[in-house]
Amino acid sequence: MVRAFPLAAALGFWLLLLPAGVVAAGPSCHCFRDREFDPANPDKSDEYLLATAANSLLSAAYGVPKRGIVEARMSGISGEDLWISTYAASRQGAEPAVLMSARTAAASWRDALRSLGGQLESLGPRFVGALAAGAGDAALARSAAAETLAARLGTPWAELEDLAGRGATLQETVLSSLIGVWSSRTAPEVYADVKSGKSGWSRLLATVNRIPKQMEVEVPKALRPEGSLIFRP
Repeated sequence: MVRAFPLAAALGFWLLLLPAGVVAAGPSCHCFRDREFDPANPDKSDEYLLATAANSLLSAAYGVPKRGIVEARMSGISGEDLWISTYAASRQGAEPAVLMSARTAAASWRDALRSLGGQLESLGPRFVGALAAGAGDAALARSAAAETLAARLGTPWAELEDLAGRGATLQETVLSSLIGVWSSRTAPEVYADVKSGKSGWSRLLATVNRIPKQMEVEVPKALRPEGSLIFRP
Protein backbone atom coordinates (compact mmCIF):
# COMPACT_ATOMS: atom_id res chain seq x y z
CA MET A 1 0.00 0.00 0.00
CA VAL A 2 1.34 3.42 -0.95
CA ARG A 3 1.33 5.95 1.85
CA ALA A 4 0.10 9.49 1.37
CA PHE A 5 2.84 11.88 2.42
CA PRO A 6 2.35 15.35 3.89
CA LEU A 7 4.63 16.92 1.32
CA ALA A 8 3.40 20.42 2.02
CA ALA A 9 4.31 19.99 5.68
CA ALA A 10 7.67 18.50 4.77
CA LEU A 11 8.42 21.38 2.43
CA GLY A 12 9.53 23.70 5.25
CA PHE A 13 12.03 21.10 6.42
CA TRP A 14 13.29 20.56 2.89
CA LEU A 15 13.91 24.29 2.49
CA LEU A 16 16.20 24.19 5.53
CA LEU A 17 18.35 21.72 3.61
CA LEU A 18 18.99 24.14 0.77
CA PRO A 19 21.97 26.47 0.73
CA ALA A 20 20.99 29.80 2.26
CA GLY A 21 21.75 31.63 -0.96
CA VAL A 22 19.25 29.57 -2.90
CA VAL A 23 16.37 30.41 -0.58
CA ALA A 24 17.38 34.05 -0.22
CA ALA A 25 17.56 34.46 -3.97
CA GLY A 26 13.92 33.52 -4.32
CA PRO A 27 12.20 30.96 -6.55
CA SER A 28 13.96 29.38 -9.47
CA CYS A 29 11.89 29.71 -12.62
CA HIS A 30 9.43 26.85 -12.63
CA CYS A 31 6.61 28.96 -14.02
CA PHE A 32 5.32 28.96 -17.56
CA ARG A 33 3.74 31.72 -19.59
CA ASP A 34 1.97 29.48 -22.05
CA ARG A 35 -0.38 27.07 -20.30
CA GLU A 36 -3.36 27.26 -22.62
CA PHE A 37 -3.61 25.19 -25.78
CA ASP A 38 -3.68 27.50 -28.79
CA PRO A 39 -4.72 25.77 -32.05
CA ALA A 40 -3.00 28.55 -33.98
CA ASN A 41 0.29 27.90 -32.15
CA PRO A 42 -0.16 24.46 -30.58
CA ASP A 43 3.44 23.78 -29.61
CA LYS A 44 3.91 26.79 -27.34
CA SER A 45 2.33 24.96 -24.38
CA ASP A 46 4.56 21.87 -24.77
CA GLU A 47 7.05 22.85 -22.06
CA TYR A 48 4.28 23.41 -19.53
CA LEU A 49 2.54 20.20 -20.59
CA LEU A 50 5.66 18.08 -20.03
CA ALA A 51 6.22 19.54 -16.56
CA THR A 52 2.62 19.37 -15.39
CA ALA A 53 2.15 15.79 -16.62
CA ALA A 54 5.14 14.58 -14.59
CA ASN A 55 4.12 16.61 -11.53
CA SER A 56 0.54 15.36 -11.79
CA LEU A 57 1.71 11.75 -11.89
CA LEU A 58 3.92 12.24 -8.83
CA SER A 59 1.04 13.89 -7.01
CA ALA A 60 -1.63 11.36 -7.95
CA ALA A 61 0.46 8.22 -7.51
CA TYR A 62 1.82 9.12 -4.08
CA GLY A 63 -0.89 11.31 -2.60
CA VAL A 64 1.21 14.46 -2.37
CA PRO A 65 -0.25 17.93 -2.96
CA LYS A 66 0.44 19.31 -6.42
CA ARG A 67 0.96 22.75 -4.90
CA GLY A 68 3.65 21.38 -2.60
CA ILE A 69 5.49 19.89 -5.56
CA VAL A 70 5.41 23.16 -7.48
CA GLU A 71 6.51 25.18 -4.45
CA ALA A 72 9.37 22.76 -3.80
CA ARG A 73 10.55 23.10 -7.39
CA MET A 74 10.29 26.88 -7.30
CA SER A 75 12.31 26.88 -4.09
CA GLY A 76 15.25 25.12 -5.71
CA ILE A 77 14.62 21.43 -4.99
CA SER A 78 15.30 19.47 -8.15
CA GLY A 79 12.65 17.38 -9.85
CA GLU A 80 15.00 14.40 -9.62
CA ASP A 81 15.29 14.72 -5.84
CA LEU A 82 11.51 15.05 -5.50
CA TRP A 83 10.90 11.89 -7.50
CA ILE A 84 13.62 9.83 -5.83
CA SER A 85 12.82 10.86 -2.27
CA THR A 86 9.05 10.50 -2.64
CA TYR A 87 9.24 7.18 -4.47
CA ALA A 88 11.83 5.66 -2.12
CA ALA A 89 10.04 6.93 0.98
CA SER A 90 6.76 5.40 -0.15
CA ARG A 91 8.37 2.01 -0.68
CA GLN A 92 10.31 2.06 2.59
CA GLY A 93 7.69 3.54 4.91
CA ALA A 94 9.75 6.65 5.54
CA GLU A 95 9.27 10.39 5.12
CA PRO A 96 10.65 12.14 2.03
CA ALA A 97 12.27 14.83 4.17
CA VAL A 98 14.24 12.20 6.09
CA LEU A 99 15.63 10.83 2.84
CA MET A 100 16.45 14.32 1.61
CA SER A 101 18.33 15.00 4.84
CA ALA A 102 20.33 11.81 4.35
CA ARG A 103 21.06 12.84 0.76
CA THR A 104 22.56 16.17 1.80
CA ALA A 105 25.01 14.28 4.02
CA ALA A 106 25.96 11.70 1.39
CA ALA A 107 27.88 11.72 -1.86
CA SER A 108 25.07 10.12 -3.82
CA TRP A 109 21.55 8.73 -3.52
CA ARG A 110 23.04 5.24 -3.37
CA ASP A 111 25.06 6.17 -0.30
CA ALA A 112 22.13 8.02 1.23
CA LEU A 113 19.72 5.09 0.90
CA ARG A 114 22.31 2.61 2.16
CA SER A 115 23.04 4.81 5.18
CA LEU A 116 19.42 4.54 6.33
CA GLY A 117 19.67 0.76 6.60
CA GLY A 118 16.38 -0.02 4.85
CA GLN A 119 15.69 -2.98 2.61
CA LEU A 120 16.66 -1.75 -0.83
CA GLU A 121 14.78 -4.65 -2.43
CA SER A 122 11.55 -2.85 -1.62
CA LEU A 123 12.50 -0.22 -4.19
CA GLY A 124 12.00 -2.61 -7.10
CA PRO A 125 14.53 -4.55 -9.18
CA ARG A 126 15.15 -1.94 -11.84
CA PHE A 127 15.59 0.93 -9.39
CA VAL A 128 17.93 -1.19 -7.27
CA GLY A 129 19.83 -2.18 -10.39
CA ALA A 130 20.27 1.48 -11.31
CA LEU A 131 21.51 2.20 -7.79
CA ALA A 132 24.00 -0.67 -7.94
CA ALA A 133 25.28 0.59 -11.28
CA GLY A 134 25.95 4.02 -9.79
CA ALA A 135 23.33 5.75 -11.93
CA GLY A 136 23.06 9.50 -11.65
CA ASP A 137 20.08 11.37 -10.28
CA ALA A 138 18.37 11.79 -13.65
CA ALA A 139 18.53 8.05 -14.37
CA LEU A 140 17.33 7.15 -10.86
CA ALA A 141 14.40 9.55 -11.08
CA ARG A 142 13.49 8.18 -14.50
CA SER A 143 13.63 4.67 -13.05
CA ALA A 144 11.31 5.71 -10.20
CA ALA A 145 8.87 7.18 -12.71
CA ALA A 146 9.07 4.06 -14.87
CA GLU A 147 8.34 1.78 -11.90
CA THR A 148 5.34 3.99 -11.15
CA LEU A 149 4.09 4.01 -14.74
CA ALA A 150 4.39 0.24 -15.04
CA ALA A 151 2.49 -0.43 -11.83
CA ARG A 152 -0.07 2.37 -11.78
CA LEU A 153 -0.66 3.16 -15.45
CA GLY A 154 0.05 -0.30 -16.84
CA THR A 155 2.71 0.81 -19.30
CA PRO A 156 4.52 -2.37 -20.47
CA TRP A 157 8.15 -2.60 -19.42
CA ALA A 158 9.13 -3.31 -23.00
CA GLU A 159 7.80 0.13 -23.95
CA LEU A 160 9.48 1.85 -21.00
CA GLU A 161 12.81 0.24 -21.85
CA ASP A 162 12.35 1.24 -25.49
CA LEU A 163 11.85 4.86 -24.43
CA ALA A 164 14.93 4.73 -22.20
CA GLY A 165 16.95 3.36 -25.11
CA ARG A 166 15.80 6.26 -27.27
CA GLY A 167 16.95 8.76 -24.65
CA ALA A 168 13.52 9.90 -23.46
CA THR A 169 13.62 12.10 -20.38
CA LEU A 170 11.49 11.48 -17.31
CA GLN A 171 8.93 14.03 -18.47
CA GLU A 172 8.87 12.62 -22.00
CA THR A 173 8.48 9.08 -20.66
CA VAL A 174 5.52 10.11 -18.51
CA LEU A 175 3.76 12.06 -21.24
CA SER A 176 4.38 9.45 -23.92
CA SER A 177 2.89 6.80 -21.64
CA LEU A 178 -0.16 8.90 -20.77
CA ILE A 179 -0.93 9.87 -24.35
CA GLY A 180 -0.34 6.27 -25.35
CA VAL A 181 -3.06 5.12 -22.94
CA TRP A 182 -5.49 7.83 -24.04
CA SER A 183 -4.89 7.16 -27.74
CA SER A 184 -4.60 3.34 -27.60
CA ARG A 185 -1.09 3.57 -29.03
CA THR A 186 2.26 2.49 -27.65
CA ALA A 187 4.34 5.02 -25.76
CA PRO A 188 7.28 4.67 -28.21
CA GLU A 189 4.94 5.44 -31.13
CA VAL A 190 3.86 8.65 -29.43
CA TYR A 191 7.46 9.59 -28.64
CA ALA A 192 8.55 8.87 -32.22
CA ASP A 193 5.85 11.19 -33.61
CA VAL A 194 7.25 14.08 -31.59
CA LYS A 195 10.93 13.38 -32.18
CA SER A 196 10.43 12.96 -35.92
CA GLY A 197 8.66 16.30 -36.11
CA LYS A 198 5.41 14.70 -37.22
CA SER A 199 3.54 16.25 -34.30
CA GLY A 200 4.03 18.05 -31.00
CA TRP A 201 3.07 17.11 -27.47
CA SER A 202 0.15 19.51 -27.14
CA ARG A 203 -1.11 18.67 -30.62
CA LEU A 204 -1.07 14.96 -29.79
CA LEU A 205 -2.91 15.66 -26.55
CA ALA A 206 -5.55 17.61 -28.45
CA THR A 207 -6.22 14.60 -30.69
CA VAL A 208 -7.44 12.69 -27.63
CA ASN A 209 -9.62 15.64 -26.54
CA ARG A 210 -7.48 16.80 -23.64
CA ILE A 211 -5.64 20.03 -22.93
CA PRO A 212 -2.53 20.77 -20.84
CA LYS A 213 -4.38 22.43 -17.95
CA GLN A 214 -6.49 19.30 -17.44
CA MET A 215 -3.59 17.09 -16.39
CA GLU A 216 -4.21 17.44 -12.67
CA VAL A 217 -7.70 16.01 -13.22
CA GLU A 218 -7.03 13.53 -16.02
CA VAL A 219 -3.94 11.77 -14.67
CA PRO A 220 -5.59 10.41 -11.50
CA LYS A 221 -8.42 9.02 -13.61
CA ALA A 222 -5.94 7.05 -15.70
CA LEU A 223 -4.24 5.33 -12.76
CA ARG A 224 -4.97 1.91 -11.35
CA PRO A 225 -5.88 1.62 -7.65
CA GLU A 226 -2.86 2.18 -5.43
CA GLY A 227 -2.98 -1.42 -4.24
CA SER A 228 -1.78 -2.28 -7.75
CA LEU A 229 1.68 -0.89 -6.99
CA ILE A 230 3.56 -4.16 -7.15
CA PHE A 231 6.61 -5.01 -9.16
CA ARG A 232 6.30 -7.06 -12.33
CA PRO A 233 8.96 -8.33 -14.71
